[in-house]
Amino acid sequence: MNPQGLALCCRYSNPPNSLALCGPPEKNIDLSWYTQTGNVDRGTGEILEQFHTLYNYLQLISYENGIKDPFDPRVVEAYWLGNSLLTKVYAKPFARHLTETLDLKRKIKKEAVSILMEKIDKGALPHHAFHVMNVYRRTGHLDIAHTLSTMDACIINWGKVEKILPDKLIVKTQGLSEKGGRISLDRNLLRTISTQGEKDIRRKNLNEGDFVSYHWGRFCQKLSGRQLKNLSYYTHQAIKYANS
Repeated sequence: MNPQGLALCCRYSNPPNSLALCGPPEKNIDLSWYTQTGNVDRGTGEILEQFHTLYNYLQLISYENGIKDPFDPRVVEAYWLGNSLLTKVYAKPFARHLTETLDLKRKIKKEAVSILMEKIDKGALPHHAFHVMNVYRRTGHLDIAHTLSTMDACIINWGKVEKILPDKLIVKTQGLSEKGGRISLDRNLLRTISTQGEKDIRRKNLNEGDFVSYHWGRFCQKLSGRQLKNLSYYTHQAIKYANS
């Protein structure tokens, strides 16, 4: 298991796990420690493998790209942020992943499965935002339909750092909104995201003006230009399919 990939995956998995939404809730203290320290080991992977939806997506992406380790940093990035590995996951294996591996053919109505299959046939890819906005169900501990507010919290969002404060960042960002049954991103919102537990946020070479990602209101990482472009692109693609 690649340590870099494990550490990156922790940063995105820990926020919902700390809220008992995904993954093993009894491991939230351990996962928070791995996330905050950046120290990972085999136990880290064993915890992350218990995130049923996450780990199966990582296995799908890695297998279809001929990568042995599901925690390869390229695979982890593909799922959470998006990159070119997603384009190597073709329609049939993606459809099989949803209907059989995640067992959606049993969990959701037949009509909903048919709609998902149509979106895959049109080019939808196995990105986190697509799952959040198109499956429309939580696949963690709360088996309820997503509301707009939970989808907004659950997608990996991004923003420009306006101010760095103790235990929080003020970021200029965007948020999901809905009008006439269509989802869009409202821009130029100011939000406060938590950095609680980070030993020293400036040690991460983070400065005002940088772009960061966040998940369930918590800071994940500083984004490169490439990562920012990919995250924006695949999120907008997920919105497009949600509106189709």
